[in-house]
Parts: sequence; structure tokens; C-alpha cells
Amino acid sequence: MKYMVGTEQGYIIQASRRKQAEVSMRFGMEGGRHHGPVYSMQRNPAHLKYFLTIGDWSAKIWSEDIKSPIMQTRYHQSYLTDGCWSPTRPGIFYLTRMDGFLDVWDIFYRQNEVAYSQKISDAVLTSISVMGSMAAIGDSDGTVSMMQLCRALYD
Repeated sequence: MKYMVGTEQGYIIQASRRKQAEVSMRFGMEGGRHHGPVYSMQRNPAHLKYFLTIGDWSAKIWSEDIKSPIMQTRYHQSYLTDGCWSPTRPGIFYLTRMDGFLDVWDIFYRQNEVAYSQKISDAVLTSISVMGSMAAIGDSDGTVSMMQLCRALYD
């Protein structure tokens, strides 16, 4: 069984476990690591060798074959707190920020700009989960906001 772990130093470690944990790969050692803890990590549901990490002011997309990121978002004004891939559109991912904004990125449309940004809360956004046409976004006040996604984001 293979495991991926984000560290507090901004590196990603791939390990497997048989009798003992064996580290098989370290990502970000040659460059591209996050400048702080990795807060969130998720594999692309359509292309399992690609994964998304969220830490510091950026999100990064990695491939299991390459030890540095293959794509990185620009640095945001506010820390990023969580993120996830779209379960139905493999090129779309969502990011939550400390300033209460939700960002939607579509890497098949453009890789260097946010496709859509929306203020969700005055509190820090802490988590996101997307299922079909709905997104559940949690904040630091304990509020969960349900957001209906437009058809272009899930179909």
C-alpha cells in the first residue's frame, strides 16, 4: 500500500508499508517545496499519478514521475487553507483562503490565472468538499456554506 504525506517543512514523502514503512520518493527536495506546512493533499480522481498540494500562499500540482511540481499557482495575498479536485472535471480544482475567498482554477483553460473567485465568508475558510453540482465550504466560525456550482464546473 502506498502513502503520501505532506510535512511541516513543505516536502511531500511517498512511502509504502509492508513490515516497516519504507520511503520510496521525496518530492520538493530539488526545489518547488512549500514554504511552510502542507495543509492539504489530494490525488486527481481521473489521473491518479497527479496530485495537488496546498500550503503557504500557493497550490502545486505534482506527478509521481517528477520530484518537482509540474504546475504552481501564483502566490496569493492570503494563505491557502484547503483544496480539492473536481470529481467530474479533471482539470478543475478549488482552493479556500484565509481571507474568506474560494478560488476555482481550470488548468485546461488557463494555468496562470484564477478562472473564478467568490467571497464566501468574513471568517477564515478552512475546508471544502465538492460532490456533483454542490460544494460544501467550512469556515473557522463553524459555519458550512452550501454552494450550487454552475453547469460548466461539473458537467
